[in-house]
Amino acid sequence: MQIKVLIASPDTAVSETLLRWFSSPACADFTCDVAQPWSLLRKLVTLQPDVLLLEHSGPPEDAPVRSLRRHATAMRILVMCEANTEQMTINFIQQGASGCLLKSSAASLWAKAVRTVHSGETWFGRTALLEALRSQITIAPAAEQAIEEGVLTRREGEILHLLGAALTNKEIARRLAISDKTVKTHLHHIYVKLNRSGRYKALLAQPSGLPGPAPQ
Repeated sequence: MQIKVLIASPDTAVSETLLRWFSSPACADFTCDVAQPWSLLRKLVTLQPDVLLLEHSGPPEDAPVRSLRRHATAMRILVMCEANTEQMTINFIQQGASGCLLKSSAASLWAKAVRTVHSGETWFGRTALLEALRSQITIAPAAEQAIEEGVLTRREGEILHLLGAALTNKEIARRLAISDKTVKTHLHHIYVKLNRSGRYKALLAQPSGLPGPAPQ
């Protein structure tokens, strides 16, 4: 099964590098094309790509992820950016992006990311996702729902709630009378379970529950 990839970047060097890689023998499962800004909508409609690699350099809230997905509803979008912050992660998830990678990432990593999001998973860094969750005002209801659905254990839900209350790993460890190492292990399990189940998108989907950008 061929994965149809469309690259949308105003940076010709980036587009050509990715196009060469996706056309190499290592990427025999890909078909790839490039769209300029003026031809992007037309190519979305005609090609109906499985994955769009979209470069965005402006404010994350201005990324056209949501509007582009209307033209290819089954398409998944990976955002290319110069840097990534927790607020950017939140904005991209809210808009329906499936992942985010730095423009400086190796082309081989992009291929892995494309395969991952095409399979239905997300591609956001673990640290960025956990920090995005930590920035929530409260995630207690979402944690309870994840427990009820069997996604998380009761202990994992408890740690997720404390994470949302802005406690550090050490503070969580002291509160629950467990070691820092155990907290890190639970956080890893939470990341894997929420990422695979798509619950990160549910937890970060409603902007009404989010504060502004975290203080620097």
